[in-house]
Amino acid sequence: MAIDGKTIKGFLTKESYPLHILTAFCTKNRMSLGEETVTGKENEIVAIPRLLDLICIKNSIITIDAMGCQTVIAKKIREQVVDI
Repeated sequence: MAIDGKTIKGFLTKESYPLHILTAFCTKNRMSLGEETVTGKENEIVAIPRLLDLICIKNSIITIDAMGCQTVIAKKIREQVVDI
């Protein structure tokens, strides 16, 4: 499962920030499993835990870019992937 965020250029929200969407993509089945919007001045670090709460990642391999290399995010992934 790949977790990555993309910014939609040319689209502005009410706060004049571009729309940024974080997606969990299942590479094996080639489908999106969940999406979470990154609002206002937030970044992916805040949105990744919310996205992980929406999907089942048990027994999965998770890939994420450098933005997601945070202790809190790694701990949340470990707790959900394997029954500790």
